[in-house]
Amino acid sequence: MSEAGLIPLGFMRPGESGTLVEVRGLRHHVREDNLDSHAGPVMTYKAAHKYHTDRGHRLEHRLQHMGLTPGQTVTVVQNAITGPVIVAVKDTRIGLAKGVAARIFVKPDEPESGPGGGSQAG
Repeated sequence: MSEAGLIPLGFMRPGESGTLVEVRGLRHHVREDNLDSHAGPVMTYKAAHKYHTDRGHRLEHRLQHMGLTPGQTVTVVQNAITGPVIVAVKDTRIGLAKGVAARIFVKPDEPESGPGGGSQAG
């Protein structure tokens, strides 16, 4: 788990729900000594580093337009070993790739205590 009990949406089981807290985009850098090709625009800030200029904001904006905004309650409908993670937000179901779901951090709802799980009388 990361800070303050946040977990990635892709790690939740079907039926679990929580409040979306943040979307973490692709905030990584590539050293010049590793000259692999990148997708997307690249800008040089220091002599030794190259950074992606969009820094994951496109992913965050795309998810916001689909209704996945901070503060929304999301419920996992399906999360199998293979295939997409299907979540319910408001009155909509959204299918997300595993990599995208791993970047969405959620504060899980507290499980409700069933009968006999509370205080004992008598």
